[in-house]
Amino acid sequence: MKILIILLKGLPIIFKSLLLVFVNFFEFIARSIDSIGYHILQPLRTIRFEPVRDFLSENLTQILLIIISLIIIFIIFNKDEKKI
Repeated sequence: MKILIILLKGLPIIFKSLLLVFVNFFEFIARSIDSIGYHILQPLRTIRFEPVRDFLSENLTQILLIIISLIIIFIIFNKDEKKI
């Protein structure tokens, strides 16, 4: 009976600590996403020539898609060569 009373008194503390862990984890994820945006956009701001900077900022999505596509194609063909 004493163990049951101790467990019932300790449960709110356990739930509070779990809630604190989840809140800290989600806060860390949100800060990481913000810093990723900073690290992607900051190099574009440091480019000296404005026409180049405008071109890259306007076509950033297409450039990233082309790079990702090339990486995927390279991985696919690289796997085929290893099987032979």
